[in-house]
Amino acid sequence: MQSTIALHRPCRFVERGGAIPLSGAGVWQVCQGWVQLSTWVAMGEERVLGWVGPSMWFGSGLTTRAHHQARALSDVMVVWYAQPEIEHTPELGLKLLQQKARRLCQLEELLAIASQRRALDRLSNLFRLLIFEMGQLTAEGVRLEARLTHQEIASAIGTNRVTVTRMLGELKRQGIVVLDGHKHWIVKKPESFEQNSALSYMRA
Repeated sequence: MQSTIALHRPCRFVERGGAIPLSGAGVWQVCQGWVQLSTWVAMGEERVLGWVGPSMWFGSGLTTRAHHQARALSDVMVVWYAQPEIEHTPELGLKLLQQKARRLCQLEELLAIASQRRALDRLSNLFRLLIFEMGQLTAEGVRLEARLTHQEIASAIGTNRVTVTRMLGELKRQGIVVLDGHKHWIVKKPESFEQNSALSYMRA
């Protein structure tokens, strides 16, 4: 449930693909839509740090990365909380601790994914994480609420777009995942991404 504090604040609208500023002491709360967090590593490569959706927080108050950036994966509505206000409002202070714990869990999952040697294992674990974080059960399967391109998936698992396109093509051929009319991924067979599934024979 949305905080009663947030209900009385003006929302900021950001179009899909737009950058959300992270300068200033404070955090954003997502009211609608999904935001991708990323940073730049060696050789100018972008690395995904996670995703935040409705009721979740992100911003300078939740990271120490100097080159941390946030981009809207859909049309987004966000509200701003300044750090001094958080420090003097118990409800906000508790919420900040809860959000830090959630972000830490997501980052730990992404770190575990990055440690997998095979690209297919990383992709499988990523889909399992995405189903948990943003999966919506529909008649067709589990629909990911945020639109993710091949390049965004590649950046999340530390490989190149060509490899991701090849792996996704095989998964689509097997009927495990499909794209709907709005280019959202639908996982038709979530059990395929469990460990020791039938995907283990695929080499990547």
